[in-house]
Amino acid sequence: MSSDPSHSSAAPTVVVARRVRPGHEDEFRAWDRRIRDAAESYPGSLGSEVQPPGLSHPGEWVTVYAFATAEQLDAWLQSDQRRAFMVEVDGIIDGEAREQHVAGMRMAPEPVTIVFTQSVDPHNRDEFAALHDDAVDRLRDFPGFLGSELLLPVEGVQDEHVIVASFASRPDLDRWLESDTRREWLDRVEELVEGDRTYNVVGGFGGWFPAQPSQPKGPKRWKQSIAVFIALFPTVLIITLIRGAIAPNMNVVLAVFIGNVLGILALTYVLMPPLTHRLRHWLSR
Repeated sequence: MSSDPSHSSAAPTVVVARRVRPGHEDEFRAWDRRIRDAAESYPGSLGSEVQPPGLSHPGEWVTVYAFATAEQLDAWLQSDQRRAFMVEVDGIIDGEAREQHVAGMRMAPEPVTIVFTQSVDPHNRDEFAALHDDAVDRLRDFPGFLGSELLLPVEGVQDEHVIVASFASRPDLDRWLESDTRREWLDRVEELVEGDRTYNVVGGFGGWFPAQPSQPKGPKRWKQSIAVFIALFPTVLIITLIRGAIAPNMNVVLAVFIGNVLGILALTYVLMPPLTHRLRHWLSR
């Protein structure tokens, strides 16, 4: 969703399915982007998204619009601006569009996972683990929090303590990152952690884990998280080591930005495709 992705309550929604004439896919994408931009400028719009043809809807492009009220949704659907768009797309699509109106659909976006890495003095490991468990107990009532796991160091494989936490949406995660709850936790662990803390945000694994006929929503979330971590941890470690060797005094904000960009590119285009192929039988179970 591209307008207000933090909205997670039931919202009046219309789902439009269209078949695009062969060879007109790029033209349709451009048209769809323009009509969704127009819809999102209307009062009450909560956002929209488009899903290319897939196993759950073969041959059809599905566009979803959500509005705050049924009246605001109807105002957009019956507008002259939308009628003009419908005339424009007539030569691009094959047959009539199928529209499905839903009185109330929950529009929460894809969950996001944040991965923290930090070095902890061996004498402080038990206290750090206890603070993590205490933080998780406090977070159970935090809006959007889904869960957290502490991965302890493994000799020869992982020297740092790694925390993998999931939230229902990026806005939920951002609210926690800026919350007093997190600042209080950081103050409590400050004396237990050595060196810099590193974190990366990974969200919306859908492109890395395509759906299957037996799994229309993709593999189980916990399996997706493990697969991402297998690729993410060494990637972050290598980028951090290289950055430390080349530019040890780099501004921390710039270093995190560059690390995230390089990490996402590496995972998306290099690491995740072959990894998910190798793990495909495990992921599908």
